Amino acid sequence: MKHPPRLAVIVLGMHRSGTSAVAGTAVRLGLAPPLHPLPPAADNPSGFHESMAVVGLNHLLLRAAGCDWPDCLSFCPDLLDSAACAAAFNVSRQILRQEFTSAQAFLVKDPRLCLTLPAWLPALRAVGAAVSVLLVVRHPEEVVRSLSQRDGLPESVTAPLWLHHMLEAERVSRPFPRAIVFYDDLMRDWRGCMARAGRDAKIAWPMGMDGLETGMGDVLRPSLRHHATGQAPVAVGPPLVRDLIADTWLALLVLRDQALSSVARAKLDMARVRLTAWRVRGLSEACLEGTMNSGPASSPRTNPAGRLTAARAAR
Repeated sequence: MKHPPRLAVIVLGMHRSGTSAVAGTAVRLGLAPPLHPLPPAADNPSGFHESMAVVGLNHLLLRAAGCDWPDCLSFCPDLLDSAACAAAFNVSRQILRQEFTSAQAFLVKDPRLCLTLPAWLPALRAVGAAVSVLLVVRHPEEVVRSLSQRDGLPESVTAPLWLHHMLEAERVSRPFPRAIVFYDDLMRDWRGCMARAGRDAKIAWPMGMDGLETGMGDVLRPSLRHHATGQAPVAVGPPLVRDLIADTWLALLVLRDQALSSVARAKLDMARVRLTAWRVRGLSEACLEGTMNSGPASSPRTNPAGRLTAARAAR
């Protein structure tokens, strides 16, 4: 007798985008959390709902490609060689078995999954899990302000990072049942938002929503939201990146309501091509500047804040 597949609900979204709020709500609705989660922190007292092991492996995957999360505009899973892919499969399969044991429906979350999800898919298949995706979107200006306050990162770094994470997350999640969840929608009406997300992503929430109202105050705390922009026009990032962010934001709004919009997908594909061209041009300029000013060109990766973007920060 063939058993129904397990379900892995993957929460994707840029850092500081409300992914923890969405994940916490999904756990309240019955998805199994990881057995060994990251502890709460001052900037996220309700908890991250992220497996320490998942975060650790994602960090190693980025490092294997010469990246880290603030300096990952060049990251692509294709950069990983066959040995790294084989090691990633073995470790990720072990992590999934240990963190989620026999749970029928479980939640996997880490903002780095926007970039590394393809490396996890073979292991998810190996543990018999189908995939559904909750793609969380927050206004880019709010994300930029939040990261500036928490990490001291400049807008010239965080605005392109928002764009890169959202474009990659949207691309890699296209083959799967998916809901695009706007943080504003969740905070305004979590019941309606998550009911719609369940329908769109084909998630049958194990727990009903009746009776959850009293506990939701611990998960969705308006007092923890220090930056609110609403639907204001996008006004962050260097000029070209700003235009791409605006196009991406509007396309994601369309996909929330029209999941198969070919026009929105085409805009996102074009934004991805233009972002890559912008990054490559900036890398060339940075190397040329280093050659002229200090002899042999220094690697842009020696700058921990991801200064591949800095050459054009004033444009």
